[in-house]
Amino acid sequence: MTVQYLQELSVELRSRGVRGARRRRILAETEDHLLSDPGAAARFGDPAEIAQAFADDLGTRGALRAPLWAFAGLAVAGLFYAAMFLAWSGLEASQPRRLALIASGAVQSLGGGHPSWLGLLAAALLLVAPQVAFAAGVLALARALRLRGRARIPAAEVRALRRRTTIAVAFGLASLGGVALFAQQFATQLPGWSGGALGGGVVGAVVSAAVVVACAGAGLVGVRARVAVAGPAGDVFDDLGPVVPARLRGRPWTFAAAVAAGVGLLVWLAGVAASDPYDGALRGLTEAGACLLGFALLGRYLSLRS
Repeated sequence: MTVQYLQELSVELRSRGVRGARRRRILAETEDHLLSDPGAAARFGDPAEIAQAFADDLGTRGALRAPLWAFAGLAVAGLFYAAMFLAWSGLEASQPRRLALIASGAVQSLGGGHPSWLGLLAAALLLVAPQVAFAAGVLALARALRLRGRARIPAAEVRALRRRTTIAVAFGLASLGGVALFAQQFATQLPGWSGGALGGGVVGAVVSAAVVVACAGAGLVGVRARVAVAGPAGDVFDDLGPVVPARLRGRPWTFAAAVAAGVGLLVWLAGVAASDPYDGALRGLTEAGACLLGFALLGRYLSLRS
């Protein structure tokens, strides 16, 4: 009876994504209980129900923990990215190897040169990927904090957390890849600090990427477990709570337009402060458009709107 119960439980656990060391530990503890009390198998319950209970618990814990660790890893990567970007963009404008970033076209030019498509790809990654990583990471963290303390959460919430965390980590790594690719494409025109731009970019990107993957991996324990708890996923209004004005609640597109307008205004004001209002206005419009485009493309996928 004990052997048969353990075999059935093992199959049910595996079918629900509970594998490896976790499954072995559950089976070992169950075996100890059954051996100490031969009649316990009848009281344990159906193996399928027990396996699903374990999957719900592990999946919930993994989904709630992953955004915290991923955000911590991305913070480390962000510090490296910011240091590299500031060092490169801080070059004197009079130098022939001046760096000019034109956000509206995601085009990179160095001293009037015409970069290859890899250079343009590096520019796009440097400009777009960090923003997507930051936004997705903040959204994942906000939802994890909102749901913290719950033993089990609906499968729809788990799916939303996993998607947000995955997007954040993926675009965080893409940002680091952009740093390394940029350094490789323009190594001769960038400063030679830290053992050379290429060496510094590649080594820093690899180290930061390792931190991101390690931190995310530490939080993804149990993330394969298939949660079956019923219930809907919340939206951006549930995540932000009272931060959203009452007149915007329940109106996702109006809210998205308001956020986009706010971002564009801040970018324009930064341009005004830098005595470049026209370029600031262009960059502001670009940022606002990017916000709305991201909401349109990823709004449903990331459970920002129903």
